[in-house]
Amino acid sequence: MKLRPTRILLDNKIQAIKRMMKRFTKNILTVASMLVFATCSEEPERILYTGPDFVFLDAKPQISLYENQKTALAIPVKVSFAQSSNTKVTFEVVGNNVLAGIDYKIQTASPVEITHNKYSATISILPVDNNIIQPEKRTITVRIKSVDNTAMSIQVVKEVQINLLDDDCPPTVPKVALWVGDVNIQGGSSSTVVGTAEGGAGGICGGSMVVTARFFGTSLPSSAMTIILTQNTGNPVTGITSVVRFPLFGTYEYEASGTYDEAGKALYLNYSVYDTSDKAFLSTGTHIIMPK
Repeated sequence: MKLRPTRILLDNKIQAIKRMMKRFTKNILTVASMLVFATCSEEPERILYTGPDFVFLDAKPQISLYENQKTALAIPVKVSFAQSSNTKVTFEVVGNNVLAGIDYKIQTASPVEITHNKYSATISILPVDNNIIQPEKRTITVRIKSVDNTAMSIQVVKEVQINLLDDDCPPTVPKVALWVGDVNIQGGSSSTVVGTAEGGAGGICGGSMVVTARFFGTSLPSSAMTIILTQNTGNPVTGITSVVRFPLFGTYEYEASGTYDEAGKALYLNYSVYDTSDKAFLSTGTHIIMPK
């Protein structure tokens, strides 16, 4: 009996392997096609809100408002879904230790109307500034009473309590309230930056304020600086300012001293900046802070 050449046996094995690989590749492609088809053909599940439409006050439940604010506080009244007809929302304003017309003015009549196909209207309240020291807690509560659309409910924030803050202090205390709110800060960068100021320890009658801003330009981190104000004995509308050294950002520290003038609403800080990484003195300059 004659044996088949080794070359023929090897060719047969190669052909068998090729057939097996072809079947394996075909099966893999079939499974992949099924997965792709299933992925593309399945639409994402749509979750639709099917509950009743509602009306709400789009604001925090508690808001602080200084009596010397020149612009009215705007509280948006919104619907969850725009309606096909106008929606009237009846609201009430209840005061504690305040009187309408004397401590505040309501600039929006009740009911407020949300125009059809619109989502909101506004309730505006303007504080009234006076020169009377009022340390007692004063609040103004705005509350939704009803809505004329029977298909709508009142949900989420139904009422907002406004804490009306006094800006009047004893004559022996610097008038920090002159700078409370948005402030412009000159110096420290090539352009003026905007920050916010608020009363420090003890509020606006505590003789200090906290200013938060990017003091050295918008490309650098923000810092919160506490500024201490001390009246001049002979001229109480002016005084000196000081900032105890504090971490500015990174390895830098900041300290300052200067003056303030209530008549001009200008506060000056002659500052020094230090780099604590090598204990080196870095730079000096002047920041000028004024109401925006």
